[in-house]
Amino acid sequence: MKKFSFYIFFLIFINAFAKAEPRILPPVVDHSTYPGGQNQAAHALSPKALYETLGRLEQLQAEVQQLRGQIEEQDYTILELKKRIKNIYMDVDQRLLKLENNGVAQPNQTEVPAATPPEVQKVTQPKTAVVPKKANKNEKKQYQAAFEKLVNGHTSQAIKKFNQFLKDFPNGEYTPNTLYWLGEAYSIQQNLDLARKSFQQVINEYPNSSKVADAMLKLGYLEIKAKNPVKAREWLSTVTTKYPGTTAAHLATKKLQHLK
Repeated sequence: MKKFSFYIFFLIFINAFAKAEPRILPPVVDHSTYPGGQNQAAHALSPKALYETLGRLEQLQAEVQQLRGQIEEQDYTILELKKRIKNIYMDVDQRLLKLENNGVAQPNQTEVPAATPPEVQKVTQPKTAVVPKKANKNEKKQYQAAFEKLVNGHTSQAIKKFNQFLKDFPNGEYTPNTLYWLGEAYSIQQNLDLARKSFQQVINEYPNSSKVADAMLKLGYLEIKAKNPVKAREWLSTVTTKYPGTTAAHLATKKLQHLK
């Protein structure tokens, strides 16, 4: 009896299943053809990933703003340093010129050590020394304008202004300083011949100038650039012998140690 009931139930189930309408499954969409595929869709639907991305963007924006602020502060600091350097240059130049005019700390140019090479002796023993005239306002203004061009890095313009100054004031109070800084400007442009000529003119024509020791030092530097170590040692040794205790002598000693 139990077996008969089971067969009846099974037949009814098979008949119902055969008459049932098949379900239509949703179409399968292939996401592999899109950038990122299923992973991108999964991330786009993730609130946690979205919040993390927004947080990173805000952090990056804050860092960019901070860096901009630091750059502005550095630009301001560099500008202030340039102004200070220019003022220091002008102040030192003016003080040296006052010492020169007052006769303070004048170097003794009459004694030439026996160890001084003949070439250097010839340059450091001029026949006649030029006595600069007292400067007027126009001379000082023109000199300062040329000097500021050099300090601000406008070397070519500085050279033109220095040369014009020498034409207008060939024997002025600022002429020795002008020749020295003209030599520096030519040295910056790697024009060693004209730089050498300017420094030697300071030594030959203005032996009482406070720029003489510096001019000799720079002549030593020029000979190093020109790959003439023998002449470089001659000039540097002369500075240390004739001007002991000066800044030029200290720098010359250091440079001589490197040459050895």
